[in-house]
Amino acid sequence: MNKPMHREVPSGLWLPGGEPAPGRIARAQIRTKEDIKAIEQYDFDELLSAGTILESIEAAAAIDPDKVAIRHLMSADTSVAPRDITYRQVVEQLHAAASLFEEVSAGQKPSVAVILPMLPEALIASWGAATVGIGCPINPFLEMKYITSIMNVAKTTVLVTTTNKFGPGAWDKLGEIMDQVPSLKRILIVDSDDPEKDFGKALEAQTAKGAKFTRVTNPDADAIFLPTGGTTAHPKLVRMRHKGQLVNAWINGALGGSGTENVVGHAMPNFHVGGFVVLALRAMIFGQTLLTLTTDGFRNPQVLTNFWDIARHYGMTAVLATPATAAAIMSMTEAPAEHPIRVFHCGASTIPVALANAFHEKFGIWLRELWGMTEVHGVVSGHPNEILPVIGSVGTQMPHQPVRAFIVDEDNAFVRECEPGERGVLVISGPGVTEGYVNPELNAGFHVKNTPDGKPWGNTGDLGMVDKDGYVWIFGRAKDVIIRGGHNIDANLIEEVLVRHPAVQLAAAIGRPDPAKGELPIAYVQLKAGAKATEDELLDLCRKEVQERAAVPISIAIIETMPMTAVGKISKPVLRGSIIRDVASEVAGETLKGERDYTVEIDDTGSRPAAIVKVAGSKDNGLEDRLKTAFRTYEFNTDIRFAG
Repeated sequence: MNKPMHREVPSGLWLPGGEPAPGRIARAQIRTKEDIKAIEQYDFDELLSAGTILESIEAAAAIDPDKVAIRHLMSADTSVAPRDITYRQVVEQLHAAASLFEEVSAGQKPSVAVILPMLPEALIASWGAATVGIGCPINPFLEMKYITSIMNVAKTTVLVTTTNKFGPGAWDKLGEIMDQVPSLKRILIVDSDDPEKDFGKALEAQTAKGAKFTRVTNPDADAIFLPTGGTTAHPKLVRMRHKGQLVNAWINGALGGSGTENVVGHAMPNFHVGGFVVLALRAMIFGQTLLTLTTDGFRNPQVLTNFWDIARHYGMTAVLATPATAAAIMSMTEAPAEHPIRVFHCGASTIPVALANAFHEKFGIWLRELWGMTEVHGVVSGHPNEILPVIGSVGTQMPHQPVRAFIVDEDNAFVRECEPGERGVLVISGPGVTEGYVNPELNAGFHVKNTPDGKPWGNTGDLGMVDKDGYVWIFGRAKDVIIRGGHNIDANLIEEVLVRHPAVQLAAAIGRPDPAKGELPIAYVQLKAGAKATEDELLDLCRKEVQERAAVPISIAIIETMPMTAVGKISKPVLRGSIIRDVASEVAGETLKGERDYTVEIDDTGSRPAAIVKVAGSKDNGLEDRLKTAFRTYEFNTDIRFAG
């Protein structure tokens, strides 16, 4: 692409010494939408230091080889010494891993499954694999049949995992994996008592004899197969390119801090694009320090209670969490006198408006929502740091990541582009859009057909709009994914079990709003005429046949008639509105304790469903504050009104 030689850029866009130059990474700071437009005058080849993951980390290491690249907290107690790995050591271990995987794969393309908790070895193994072939990070807590399915689709030659020293996980069933994955040649164990199986010992042996490997040099080569599509149904494997990951890592650095002094809090899992690309790879290519908040990340309750102590002690400047985690930090900690955090990003589910306001009031930090997906290598929209976030939206598009709302037909073919503020399915284009899934038969559901510009546009499955100012709003999920604490649950997994019951005519699973988890799965059932079944009977069926524990519904309601759309489909928005009304009524009742009468109505005309709580009598500021506090951790908006 030809770009003009002279570019007009806002003052301060580039950090001192961070202007684009051949062979080094450009260091920008996205403060406003004008900065985003200015960056779009450059191709990413001009902004990145190299075209592959290994080369980019090598370039960062060359600046300061002895700097701490990964600081892994052994405990949430700051008096316990962390485990530090320098950039020199990271590069040495990546070379050794690449050499090892190529050697073990014996002429086959190395394909390495990585089933680990949040250990540095998870990153070393994944990036080492990408250097010579494919890395495939997998959630250790998936059911075994899904893990082996992923490994077989990826044609896995090597597995890097661990033992129950780190608690229960897939590593407890290695014999089953060996039996069911015929392409698997070797299993390497992190922290093994057997030196013949130990991953660390194997890396040391490669280094001792001189690591040799044929590195991937094509930026557009597949590097990572990352499972997605609902981590409790049959996951899809997204083909993630070297360049796609580097582009997204660069964007997140420009949005969250691109200077080498940044310390990036890392508590999202490495089998999720948020932990793997948005945090880990971002920190590495900019020569920053990745601060891993213990092996369990935010699943460790001590990390939450000690969050501000950790931030101060280690100088953490940026962090990414789910809204539920942010709510837990707010409820479990007091506001510190001072702290180093400059950017607190939230993703995986929407931020309740009340939570965003309350968090800012208590800690002086705005929760800034990010939005993206694995199929676009990470984040595509967010809120620039020097303007107030537009609370309720997921921000504005990032450089070279256009977001639009389309009307598409049932075959995912383009019908028309929506007007500003008009609802449609949100679609994304740009260099981050994946070429597809490992199983190409799945591509048609993602790539929009017959786009007018001929460019690839990916269907996110989210229903929303782009307003006149370019802010993106999401008001529903076309895919009907239930998000339980950042854990994606495919509603079909529940529905398919229920409709197999001989008495069930129709079934619909949705998420019930929950203050801690965001959503919990519930189901509605319509029985066949004259048939009989009980809710307990159907729950027992789900407990036996829904394969993932997190997907088992917490309740099932048998209703007389399922709400339907004009074209004969189950109307889940009606069900969602009903459960929001029920939850809001429960919360209001528990808060008011009979002091006032009240009613609850649902307004679904806005960007998100809103519960309107109408309280009898004149306004009472204390009562209003109690209600706002009670509702602030729920993802639906709440409007408190007094009748007097």
